[in-house]
Amino acid sequence: MTAYNSYLKADVLHTLQEPVTDLEGERSFLVVCQVQELYFGLITTELRFAARHFRDGETPSAAAALRRAADHFAGLNASWKSLEWMTVGDFLPIKNGLGSVHGKSSSLQSWKYRELVFLLGIRPHALADPVSSMPAEHSALLTTLREPSVYDEALALLSRRGLSIPDSVAKRDPQEEHEPHPDLVRAWTTVFYGGDPALVDLRSCGEALMKIAEGYAEYKHLHLVATRRSFGHRPGYYGSSGLDWLARTAIEVPFPELWSMDPEDS
Repeated sequence: MTAYNSYLKADVLHTLQEPVTDLEGERSFLVVCQVQELYFGLITTELRFAARHFRDGETPSAAAALRRAADHFAGLNASWKSLEWMTVGDFLPIKNGLGSVHGKSSSLQSWKYRELVFLLGIRPHALADPVSSMPAEHSALLTTLREPSVYDEALALLSRRGLSIPDSVAKRDPQEEHEPHPDLVRAWTTVFYGGDPALVDLRSCGEALMKIAEGYAEYKHLHLVATRRSFGHRPGYYGSSGLDWLARTAIEVPFPELWSMDPEDS
């Protein structure tokens, strides 16, 4: 056993692909999906680090974790390049084979992706339902729903640093959807444009949050384009066109107040 393999478990890693067809292209699809799952897990880990650092008031460490998460989004999004060859004629046989061997499969069943979305503060409870057949993972998702998101922790830190955060936000049940609030726009505007050198560290955190939101938006767009090319408007397993569902959710914007700042109001 080499040290390289002992650390990476490459011998195990290369046994984890079990195609369901004889198609040459299926391994590309399977490996990319597995790589994306690893990125989902990596990003959630960084978001949890950032949330903890916000709670502890450690803004340099929070910003570093957020920047790493943004870089991981860049890697995640680059993985779609490996599937640009796939059209509907390539994907449907794989989908049918997958259904025959494993049952109905959908990206909605990715519990790590759901955890990532919940940590960003996007929290429709129904997103946990497709994972209900995995009790441990489903329970973990519900626990994440009950905890503050990384954005909730950032806003709590802004409040502790003397910025005006309304009680309706500060005391909100974390399970509820975050609703944009004009006072939060003013708070972030003060951080970015108020000229207070004591808030520079918070601005660095805000900038890193914006990079994450950009990476998330790009992921949603690339997923939509890949689905349009390989699946079209065919109905998904959960009652609506997969393409229509992705198009509706593509407009989700994490950390909305960061995108509404007005320098003239600082």
